[in-house]
Amino acid sequence: MESRKSIVTYSSLEAQHLVRALYRALLGREADATGLAYWTDTLVDGRLDLAALTAALTASDEYRATLAHQRAHAGLRARVAAAAAAALAGSPLRIVDVGAQILADEQHVYAPLAGHGLPCHIVGFEPIADKLTERRQADGATVRMYPDFIGDGNNHTFHLNVPDATSSLLPFNTALTGQLVHLSQLRTARTGQVATRTLDDVLDDDATVDFLKLDIQGFELPALRHAGAVLARTNVVHCEVSFAEIYAGQGLFSEIDQLLRGHGFDFIDLAHSCRYAYHGPFEGSRDRLGWGDAVFFRRAAGLAGRDLLAQAAIALLVYDKPSLAAAVAGPAHAALFAPEAA
Repeated sequence: MESRKSIVTYSSLEAQHLVRALYRALLGREADATGLAYWTDTLVDGRLDLAALTAALTASDEYRATLAHQRAHAGLRARVAAAAAAALAGSPLRIVDVGAQILADEQHVYAPLAGHGLPCHIVGFEPIADKLTERRQADGATVRMYPDFIGDGNNHTFHLNVPDATSSLLPFNTALTGQLVHLSQLRTARTGQVATRTLDDVLDDDATVDFLKLDIQGFELPALRHAGAVLARTNVVHCEVSFAEIYAGQGLFSEIDQLLRGHGFDFIDLAHSCRYAYHGPFEGSRDRLGWGDAVFFRRAAGLAGRDLLAQAAIALLVYDKPSLAAAVAGPAHAALFAPEAA
């Protein structure tokens, strides 16, 4: 009997997540609006399955160029990783992950640090019980997980949403989300009152935070406003920011940028961005910038050599920014960034 190939069907949102993940993994960048719309549609309507989409991307000129770029900098990454690992042997990188659940379509942004052999101590906060358990089971002793809601120290209504990765201490701004493809299908399953804790409260040991990641669905600004002591000893902030009020009353990028600049950080780049189309005849156009992951580095003045090397390793290994890595590492580590012999 002839076997039939099973057909996997995807919702538009699922397909979009998969396309974004493949672009990041294979091409090292975010999907452009045209590519995201086209490949999402091919998965939704069944013209391609995931394997065929992967094959199509790996056959592209851009993928070959990306591989060439990675090979060209392989020696640089190895040198910086080795130097950082030696310098950090007695003082591991401290990573604080606020909103630490495992996402199906992507690895943790800081994963390349441990992947290159750097010693890391990870502290995570994830209040959704099954996601907390999932992370503990997946990473075991490599991460200390806590169930706290990180915020401003007050009580708030928690909105458990579908999908649960969009759950928030703020309600959806349905006046906006209802207009946008992919956001209009989000919904709240249930709500409940919860107590929040501040980062200054839960991280009161005065230890340096090398990498602070925040992904708490619109509540990042209140959390940062109550994290002054932590920010004073943090080297890099990776923060989800919004350019549209997806959650009612949330702070936008401009406010977070202003706050962090006041604490001695410079905005470097968006490591990831997401755009949406309005409902109507042009739903593949992705015309509105919704949110992104913003990267902030503490200014070098006053930082010790260990912290500068930690910043350099993060710049290169996490964000693939060799010129930034060389700049923050400074003259003391210039030999690491010397051009490789032909």
